[in-house]
Amino acid sequence: MKKIILIITAILFTNLSFAQDYSIEEVEIFQNLFGAEKKAIIEGNIDLTGVDANAFWGLYQEYETFRKEIGKKKLELLKQYTTKSNISNDQVESLMKTAIPLRKSEDSLIEKYYKKLKKSTSPIVAAQFYQIEHYISDGMRFAILNNIEFIQDKK
Repeated sequence: MKKIILIITAILFTNLSFAQDYSIEEVEIFQNLFGAEKKAIIEGNIDLTGVDANAFWGLYQEYETFRKEIGKKKLELLKQYTTKSNISNDQVESLMKTAIPLRKSEDSLIEKYYKKLKKSTSPIVAAQFYQIEHYISDGMRFAILNNIEFIQDKK
């Protein structure tokens, strides 16, 4: 699993300034590259033997569509945060009003698709999906938090 985090971190943070200045097309390219790497990780770590693989991949694609939308919002939030050299209490409050629901949305989405996958494949396959998605998500969170200024440093 360490290899997974290294791949994702390399893709995500080849240049952290990407979050500061990007176009819609660049976000799409980034998400497609990330999605391809992520799909390879899923293929290599989820055993679809004896289950309906088509059902899994159909639900996975559906999940990815929603995850990408959340990812765009997270990237926009990161852009807002990283482009501020100083930050006020009001600005922090505004950012947090977006950040907290985004995190909850992402966690809820993973849980929702865990339940769907459990019904259409098996509890083991669904749990593997759940574990990998959280591993990737938490790894990305750590990498982001490890590479941006702490709020007290932005005063």
